[in-house]
Amino acid sequence: MGVLKSIFTTMQKLIQGKSTDFKPSEQVIAILHERGLSKIFNYTDYEYFKRQCKSAFNRAQAIADLFMEYNSDIYSDYAEYVF
Repeated sequence: MGVLKSIFTTMQKLIQGKSTDFKPSEQVIAILHERGLSKIFNYTDYEYFKRQCKSAFNRAQAIADLFMEYNSDIYSDYAEYVF
């Protein structure tokens, strides 16, 4: 149900012209959050990685991959949960 609400909210913002969901920084945070690694995001590293990935096809994914590569010793928040 949460996913549908999020999609609906995003659509409302697009209609009103107030959407920020397409910002690369928001996309990177979303990708890291999906993997339980949102704690490794910071804007200093983001700016550095953004300059390195300026020619990447999917810039947000490339930046998120660099965050994960540089912080490979940090485990996902989801690793503690038993599924």
